[in-house]
Amino acid sequence: MQPEILAPAGSMESLVAALRCGADAVYVGGTMYSARGNAVNFDLAALQEASSLCRLYGAKLHLAVNTLLTDSELPEFMRYMEQAAPLVDACIVQDFGVLRMLHEGFPDMPLHASTQMSIHTPEGVMQAAALGCNRVVAARELCAEQLAALCRLPVEIEVFVHGALCMSVSGQCSFSALVGGRSANRGQCAQACRLPWHTPDGNAPAALSLRDNCLVQHTDALRRMGVTSFKIEGRMKRPEYVAAAVTALRTALDGNAPDLAVLQAVFSRSGFTDAYFTGTKQDMFGFRRKEDVLAGQTVLGELAALYRKPRTVTGLTFSMQLHEGQPSALTASDREGHAVTVQGDIPERAQKLPFDTQRLARSLQKLGDTVYVCDGVELNDPDGLMLTAAQCNALRREAAAQMDALRIQLHTPLCRIAPVSEPVAMPVKPTVRDRIHIRTQEQLTAAGDSIVCLPVHMAMQCEPKLSEWVEAPRIIANEEAYRNRLTILREKGYGHLLCHNLADIRIGKALGYALHGGFGLNVTNRQTVQSLKEMGLQDVTASIELRMRSICQMGDVLPVGAIVYGRLPMMLFRVCPIQAQEGCRKEHCYLTDRTGRRFPLLCSGAYQELVNAELLWIAGKNMDGLAYRDHYLTEETSDEITALLYAYRTGSGAAPEHRTSGAYYKGGLQ
Repeated sequence: MQPEILAPAGSMESLVAALRCGADAVYVGGTMYSARGNAVNFDLAALQEASSLCRLYGAKLHLAVNTLLTDSELPEFMRYMEQAAPLVDACIVQDFGVLRMLHEGFPDMPLHASTQMSIHTPEGVMQAAALGCNRVVAARELCAEQLAALCRLPVEIEVFVHGALCMSVSGQCSFSALVGGRSANRGQCAQACRLPWHTPDGNAPAALSLRDNCLVQHTDALRRMGVTSFKIEGRMKRPEYVAAAVTALRTALDGNAPDLAVLQAVFSRSGFTDAYFTGTKQDMFGFRRKEDVLAGQTVLGELAALYRKPRTVTGLTFSMQLHEGQPSALTASDREGHAVTVQGDIPERAQKLPFDTQRLARSLQKLGDTVYVCDGVELNDPDGLMLTAAQCNALRREAAAQMDALRIQLHTPLCRIAPVSEPVAMPVKPTVRDRIHIRTQEQLTAAGDSIVCLPVHMAMQCEPKLSEWVEAPRIIANEEAYRNRLTILREKGYGHLLCHNLADIRIGKALGYALHGGFGLNVTNRQTVQSLKEMGLQDVTASIELRMRSICQMGDVLPVGAIVYGRLPMMLFRVCPIQAQEGCRKEHCYLTDRTGRRFPLLCSGAYQELVNAELLWIAGKNMDGLAYRDHYLTEETSDEITALLYAYRTGSGAAPEHRTSGAYYKGGLQ
């Protein structure tokens, strides 16, 4: 089966460009709830127009509602979806609560798990399917072997084959939200990674800027492994970019060589990379140079010509019936067997030249402004009757318009609306507990009566205690090996697993762990808490982008915790910017931003975390309603851990000099 070409459209002109160049589907964002908030996007009237145009071309229209929402926004969101859902063929979703509501509220709606869900393993895909997703947009950092494993599952897999690469794993970046107050999870990313960043030796002035991804040259391999949809990134790009990318993919899928030089000219950052797909992770970094900008000017006219006229999608066969004293009748039939009949003027007697098929065809073949081409013309014996060219043209236009309406109707899916259940509140709130997330054996000795969250590799070296939980890695490098280690730890006596990804939930549940939700699950509303509760979790950690008041209000569904101390995780990397550009340093790893602040870079082998330059410190502030206070440690000594735990339990103690209260009390989502 031929893969779908899925094109981005941040404007109506881009949508037209995509369809006219051969896209099978287009994804757009509404004026709200889209992870590309800076694109022009589509209000409901424009969405209706886009829907009709896609139906006419026989293309699908996917609506991106892939942002995190708060409880205050969910009622308005559902009112919006009641109007938008009948216009689209699928919704792209990040928020588990939104997914739950759409699955219940619109039972016929295909749901696609956004790449913002950070799904990168087979078990993650299957857990998304259990939640109602029929398609998963794979994480962009996967190699060919990993993608092939996902494609063997009974779930559609969508892969980004062209466009910008975020430095951070999608859905796991809080930098823009915490530093600039513009959440990437809300479609407002300030693209901090494209600003000047320096590695320790200062040799890389754009240390966090990746080249654009391009897998056009790998279309055969992707098709053979069973990828359902080839997705192009770029809802904020111009129509010429969309035209170039769709044309390149269509050319490649047709078995011809695409013009990659034109594709690179229209937009690139020092060229392209396929390093994640090939697994090499070499020559990945680049930025937008002056020559990249100038190259685009040379191809814009050529690319605009690609979508200047409508693309033919089917042929029409016309049959004209003329009978004396009766309205003329023109029937148009397409190649799929659909037919419409329109009536026109009563024919008159020919005074000079006889009216024949050739004269009729001259009018009916003028379909240049439509999506049709004339396949043939039939005329019954006119018996000396005739129509003027103007009358024939009017019949042709009306027949094409009615065929448009029929095609739109035939391609419009069913959309039922059903009630959505409310989250189930708990009768009693639990007592407050401290959880510390440790990295060293020394830190373990200072835990006291706190719950200790141990990385998997440390848990393998320790004898379990009741107060010690296994903390899942934020990225699973090898799912089979990961499952085996969790199996060993379960047999060893560990009973609790802190989950950061859907895969952790599915694997942990199968192995009999008590499940707890980590901050990587991006919990921002009660519907998400309810969804996680239904998956078997006993408590959740709220998003670090929320206001504390909003976090505590979610605790009536499950016990809710929050990170209250530490260097907050800002970005999650699958390629180390220091190692790639200077070689592995092993220690004293950090990146410096344009203001001179140093952000530590923590390495966990398969991934790296960029953490905040300042410590989160909110000891003494109101946290009433939290069930868990999470302390996210980096290099703290045992004495420092003892002091900070005392400060948080008593509300007293010296605060660090360089500190932040994060978004909890100012600027957070609410």
